[in-house]
Amino acid sequence: MRFSPDRQNHLAHLILKDLLKQNLIESPSKELLFEKIKQGFLLFDREWEEMDREVTEKIASIKRGVLPGSSEWDVLYGRFLEESFRKKSHLFVKK
Repeated sequence: MRFSPDRQNHLAHLILKDLLKQNLIESPSKELLFEKIKQGFLLFDREWEEMDREVTEKIASIKRGVLPGSSEWDVLYGRFLEESFRKKSHLFVKK
């Protein structure tokens, strides 16, 4: 998990406070909105972990054997993660 539950709560409160302060939303229930924000963090976290696993497996499948922690591994990880994120970006960005 990228964010601890305490961190998620803190960030969700900050986001909710800012949205309300700027009058960007109207919600009959702050609690419902707070829970939706937290659900967004959980969805992002699950998807991020899945992408990390897929990218790590993809690098491990390279025949020449790329060592974890090497500069080549870091470059490949960044490239594959960006590709994976672009493919799954529809989950995070509504058009």
